[in-house]
Amino acid sequence: MASDRSRDHIQSIERGIQVLRAFGGHNAVLRASAVAASVGLPRPVVRRILLTFEHLGYAHSQDGLWSLTPRILELGAGYFGTSSLPEIAYPIMAEMVEKTSETCSVGVLDGTDVIHVARLEERRALPDAVRVGTRLPAHATAVGKVMLANLTDGALDDYFTVASLERFTSRTICEPALLRTRLDDVRSRGFDISIEELHPGMLAAAVPIVVDGSVIGGLTVSSTTDRASELSLTDTVVPLLRDAAERIGRIYRIANPQLYRSVPA
Repeated sequence: MASDRSRDHIQSIERGIQVLRAFGGHNAVLRASAVAASVGLPRPVVRRILLTFEHLGYAHSQDGLWSLTPRILELGAGYFGTSSLPEIAYPIMAEMVEKTSETCSVGVLDGTDVIHVARLEERRALPDAVRVGTRLPAHATAVGKVMLANLTDGALDDYFTVASLERFTSRTICEPALLRTRLDDVRSRGFDISIEELHPGMLAAAVPIVVDGSVIGGLTVSSTTDRASELSLTDTVVPLLRDAAERIGRIYRIANPQLYRSVPA
């Protein structure tokens, strides 16, 4: 992120984005005081920001409770265009759900977190199910580790400088040295299996989505420990994920020729 001292930095816009992000995850309806506490801004400032969003049609208030309106989806419309990663991935993810009877997601790395940009649930809802736009800690997820494993040495060092490596279960890897060893293994194998590292009773397999040697995201299948095991995911799901990720990457490259121009011989 650029320095706050930069003359190109507009603090009011940054604060507005902070307020919008407060409504992420399961915080769909909040009081202004709760938003202020979440983002660390004075309540009068948050109130003015919310009133501005209400005037623009992006927020709504009733009985002191604030929520976002469907118009907020306009802000993400450019990302979810016909040539975007989610749009390309969804048909292939649907095949994965049909073949595995499990939940399939696509995540991208953003700082120390993974943002889920596409997700298809199988017919049985998973405990602690996430939604599109949900942020999860990269170190505690399979999809996060396959992307961390493919960072450059310098980028990975930067990650460890700022990552908190919070413990969520007894299986969460919180020690930098152990996580580096795990990432070396993930890089070598080309996939990761995460067992109860973020939530008890949950496990997942993930592979990177690679385009011209660069990882643009991760594809993952999630399940529960009573429906799947490390062995079943490795033997059955990982091969399907690899094929699906290769297809997604190939189509993404074709759909975005401006990003991947061929270099003349």
